[in-house]
Amino acid sequence: MNSKQYFSDLNYSLGNEDTGFEVELLKELKPKKILSIAGCGSRLLPLTACAPDLVIGLDVAIQQLYITKLREECIKTFDHNDYLLFWGFPPYGAYDYGSKRKKLFQSLKLEADVKDYFTSLFEKHSYGPLLYLGKWEKTFAILSQAVRLLLGKEAKTLFEFDQLDEQIEYYHSKFPMKKWKSIIFMLGNKSVFNALLYRGDFIKKNVPESHFDYYFENFQRLFTQGLARESFFAHLCFFGKLIHEDGNTIEADEAVYVQMQKALRSKTQIDLVSLDLFSAADKYKGHNLDFLSLSDVPSYFSGESERLFLQKCKETLSPEGVIVVRSYLREPEAMLDGLVDITPKFGHLIARERVQMYRIKIYQRGV
Repeated sequence: MNSKQYFSDLNYSLGNEDTGFEVELLKELKPKKILSIAGCGSRLLPLTACAPDLVIGLDVAIQQLYITKLREECIKTFDHNDYLLFWGFPPYGAYDYGSKRKKLFQSLKLEADVKDYFTSLFEKHSYGPLLYLGKWEKTFAILSQAVRLLLGKEAKTLFEFDQLDEQIEYYHSKFPMKKWKSIIFMLGNKSVFNALLYRGDFIKKNVPESHFDYYFENFQRLFTQGLARESFFAHLCFFGKLIHEDGNTIEADEAVYVQMQKALRSKTQIDLVSLDLFSAADKYKGHNLDFLSLSDVPSYFSGESERLFLQKCKETLSPEGVIVVRSYLREPEAMLDGLVDITPKFGHLIARERVQMYRIKIYQRGV
């Protein structure tokens, strides 16, 4: 992966994946030792809801480890309402809670470098919420302006449904499809994302669909397999922020929050390490890890890295350990020796995933 530009600063602050998928998956798998890409913590810390003994978080950007550590301390320290307020989740996203947020921040026990980083960031933004300060989230704040401009009042209609059959009927019969296709054609392409976000590090596509077809078909699944108001990603695409509590990510779910807090306050150890995936595979070889969550990191691989990453990861697994790989525009062409594709077993969970831009594969070590 090219980390020179795209990963040089805080890239994610809310997150780009629906970790609710993994939370449900882990209810069935019940792992004790987990390794995951950290992201901004929102894809890592909900994995503690299953009360594992150990969760290892990886990231090549120190800022992403900082924000993961901040989330961890918040979960340990705050009650659920204060957590929502601190981060800016609805119903606390529409007002200025800067004074309260500053007091909450000052109450946290953080390492000096983490404290200094976020003190500077908060002061720069007058103690506004952190949720939308990542480069990825800022990109969707820009893109959503174009969506609202072109769709007009219809931009909100899709989020008014609380019955899926009614939403599907609206999408197929009344949604302004010509305008929507124009939006995807204009915004859903390599040049736009390179200009706004990737700075030349955009994934080299190998899926057969055009960029337009890829995005259009994925959005169609998103809008016909679940309620738009329950997808944080749909919120970002249309509004640049979360406008309904229904769209909050899994970390903000009260039941999951209670489980995370109980685990982090008692049995679950969090180890955050600044390593790339291959270095981590070497470090944890033979450690009998039960579950690996690799995000879409392998979509950035090519050549030998792409071909061998699963084999390297396999060496870290317990006898029946599981690897989850997301792919975005590029499906890694990797050796599967010694691994069994168990994806179909969990198709019901993949269908409910609330982003739908990723293709998910689940592999288990052969027994």
